[in-house]
Amino acid sequence: MSTDAKKLVTQVANEADVTRDDPMPADVVPIRPNKSVPVAVRLAPDDVAAIEALADQLDVPISALLRGWILDALTAKRDESVSTALDRLTADIQRLRELVA
Repeated sequence: MSTDAKKLVTQVANEADVTRDDPMPADVVPIRPNKSVPVAVRLAPDDVAAIEALADQLDVPISALLRGWILDALTAKRDESVSTALDRLTADIQRLRELVA
């Protein structure tokens, strides 16, 4: 994280600490932008084991790894254009070359 980003995070955290007991302004409508809904999927035991191993290797929770993959796929689909499709294809070809080498 850059020094500017660290300063901003520290500044916002300090402000939050100072104002945490203040009432919400009357004109503010509370929202829950990060409200999430649990979703269940079925996977083969071997796939779960592979995902668990990768999550352990990356030192992240399994749910965070899966959520990241899903959100990356959704973002890629939303932002798809000929250029991004070619970039993705190029990256896939490079991965295949590395596997074959």
